[in-house]
Amino acid sequence: MSSKAREKEKDPEGKGRVRKVGACRILEEIGRGGMARVYRGIHELLQREVAIKELLPEASKDKEALSRFRREALALAGFRHQNIVTLYDLVEKNGGLYMVMELVDGPTLSELLKDGPLPADVVAVIGAKLASALDHAHFNRIIHRDLKPSNVMLARSGEVKLTDFGIAKDEELDALTRQGMAIGTPSYMSPEQVIGGKLDPRTDLFSLGVVLYECMSGARPFVGANAGEIFARIRDGKHNRLSRIAPHVPREFRRIVGRAMKVRLSDRYQDAAGMRRDLEAHLSKEVRLSHSALLVAFLRHRKKISEVEAGERLSQKDLSISLSFDRPKARRALFWLWAGVLALGAALYVALAQPKWLEEVAKMLR
Repeated sequence: MSSKAREKEKDPEGKGRVRKVGACRILEEIGRGGMARVYRGIHELLQREVAIKELLPEASKDKEALSRFRREALALAGFRHQNIVTLYDLVEKNGGLYMVMELVDGPTLSELLKDGPLPADVVAVIGAKLASALDHAHFNRIIHRDLKPSNVMLARSGEVKLTDFGIAKDEELDALTRQGMAIGTPSYMSPEQVIGGKLDPRTDLFSLGVVLYECMSGARPFVGANAGEIFARIRDGKHNRLSRIAPHVPREFRRIVGRAMKVRLSDRYQDAAGMRRDLEAHLSKEVRLSHSALLVAFLRHRKKISEVEAGERLSQKDLSISLSFDRPKARRALFWLWAGVLALGAALYVALAQPKWLEEVAKMLR
């Protein structure tokens, strides 16, 4: 460990002391939001790295923020699913509140999108795993209500993790919101969220459709100069068709995403299990290797993990899969190549065959 790392371990906030939360020692800060900060830590007895989420002191004075933090912990405590981040402990110490969680050692979807759209087969795998996570949450009567790229992480091992249940809601409770009050991130909210209507699990499926749309196209379907404009577009279902901005995406996958984004609840998928089944059926025809291997190969392709790390997890056959991530570009290049060949052929035919109508035009010009 470098001297700088040792200094961080001893004093992550410059206060001259080692910070501990329960059996865990804080090593360094790795993220911060409006309500909480997240540290990388280590469970000293188990020697296992963990994530420690601390409610910020100013947020702990806000009853709603405190309620959201506790609600997230209670939601996570009830889950046992490979695609939902695991909660290990909830600790109260010196007036502070901390969640000790599984450390996901990879990027979020929002970080990956900074480098451009994701390949359709990668997005389909992510979508199937998220639908499975939502199915589990909904079975436990929890609606996420804030599904967006920054709340989805890809572990370096090729796993997909759904995080941040901070505004999750029990289907039978209205504790966090008044009737008619919209809560969520504008561009990813469902039509019923933006009008303050009654929510059920289908609201998460709409948001999942929006996330998959953005991952494949690189653009959000609902944008505007302000939240009001975005809400109006969501309410009316006005967005560019995926077939226009991402024509390389297989038609069946576009159909699945389009159904998830239907404005009318009755036209949408009625449960996450149905959407998961359709995505898995699509993947069975499109992807022939382990889904985790595909995601590891993609992370290697995007240089989020090293060649050595990828080699430890992938076979030689799997290591070549990154070449397939450029297939849409290759197909477009091939299309324009053939278009150019045909145009050249047509020009040569005209020049060599000299049809009679060209001779007549030549006579008129003389």
